[in-house]
Amino acid sequence: MNRQGFASYVTQMKQVGPTSMGQERLRAALQRERSAASVPASERVVTHRHGVLPSAGVVARRAVLAAAAVAAVVIVAGAVSGNMVGSGRTGGAAAIDGPVLAAYAQGVEQADGSVLLPAEFGSVVSWSQGDDGAYTVNMNMDLSLADGSYRDVTYSIIEGDATFTFMQSRSGVKTGDMLADYQGVTTFTLSDSSIEGTYSLDVVIPEDEVDAATDDPLRDLYVVNTLAAQKIAGTRIEIEATDAEGNSSSHTYEIQPVENIAERYQELQAQAESDEEQQLGEPLFTMREVS
Repeated sequence: MNRQGFASYVTQMKQVGPTSMGQERLRAALQRERSAASVPASERVVTHRHGVLPSAGVVARRAVLAAAAVAAVVIVAGAVSGNMVGSGRTGGAAAIDGPVLAAYAQGVEQADGSVLLPAEFGSVVSWSQGDDGAYTVNMNMDLSLADGSYRDVTYSIIEGDATFTFMQSRSGVKTGDMLADYQGVTTFTLSDSSIEGTYSLDVVIPEDEVDAATDDPLRDLYVVNTLAAQKIAGTRIEIEATDAEGNSSSHTYEIQPVENIAERYQELQAQAESDEEQQLGEPLFTMREVS
């Protein structure tokens, strides 16, 4: 891959303006950081973070790359529409008890038993390149439960090479509270399902795989997204939780990208780079419950 200088990178990013949703997310992120920076160290919220963090030398570059990638590829987010593509009925989890994912419940059930997930599932993507050249891709995927009354909710990746990132929303958090922040883990537990935050599935793509697919990943962002989606294919997530009566139950879900995932990401990138108003498109991923 031809490595470009920072000036060239900035020029290219200027040509790909963020969507209104992307601008809002970036403004919110900046505001959170400014608020955190303005609080005296003795009054800051205690952060409980898990997982392997990048070295200090990589953090600054990763922050720039991730923010720029989000600005360029933050595709579409919005209200879930009942007019989703595909046959079947909405409410993939209508007949399922236990800890059901909200995205699964809002999806459209297909004849083969899989559920087309809402279009925004996996549409927000950021990535960064480490010192070893490998690409770490973070795909925002809402893994919250449809029912907020569960407690001791444990998420576990039982098949696949992906890892979790969960960042608890800072809204409503009081000074001294313990934050449920997790990064680079294959299992984590939330004390209850009402905790709000941002979920993502993260995968690592070797540099040579990206090089084989494109000589300019910043131009062809959809290519990196597609490679990441293909690595997420077959990921199985087990969710175990306890209901209000004290009964524990679990469900296991398998995630798959749609067959035309490359075309979908390419369409979304083209839409993000245009001046046209963005619309919710077709779903990017499907999910099925497995035993």
